[in-house]
Amino acid sequence: MPSSPAPPESLHWTVEVPLLTTPIVLRQTFAVFLMTWLLVSMMVSAVFVLEGDWDGIAPTLGVLAIVHLCLMLGALAVMVLYFGNRIAMAFTLDGRGVLSEVQEPKAHKAAQLAVLLGLATGNFAAAGAGVLARSGACSFVPWKRVQRVRFDEARQTIFLTNGWRTLAAVFCSASTYPEARACVERMCKA
Repeated sequence: MPSSPAPPESLHWTVEVPLLTTPIVLRQTFAVFLMTWLLVSMMVSAVFVLEGDWDGIAPTLGVLAIVHLCLMLGALAVMVLYFGNRIAMAFTLDGRGVLSEVQEPKAHKAAQLAVLLGLATGNFAAAGAGVLARSGACSFVPWKRVQRVRFDEARQTIFLTNGWRTLAAVFCSASTYPEARACVERMCKA
């Protein structure tokens, strides 16, 4: 998705974000797989309970845990082998909010490939994952949704939250961090 031109009073930069050494990336990857395992486990357990097969629940949950662990390790391997542990992202801060966009051509190609392969094979879960990946490639957080701001000086990252969850992680370079921090402080009165 091409980005729209930024208003004149905006701050714009592109940065390479390391994947495996960025705690929020690892936390969110783990959370996605954990939530998926919990949801699938509850559905499978419900089927076993309805059929009265209480003994089948524990081994099935163990197999599901192993499968999800393998999928998570596969995702981490893709981060290293396919993306080279880096993904290019662009950020724009202006009077309206924060726009973040994935700039990595490999990410766009992988999402398109997932959609096409999913549709071609009738695997709508894979197609859906590709659509979600494409939609997550660009996100906008208006300042009015931000309730709290946390600054990570060591990683030059700014976290915008709505009180209970992170709305955006704004990754900066050493040269853009001071100006980005000042802009966020001004807009959020942090």
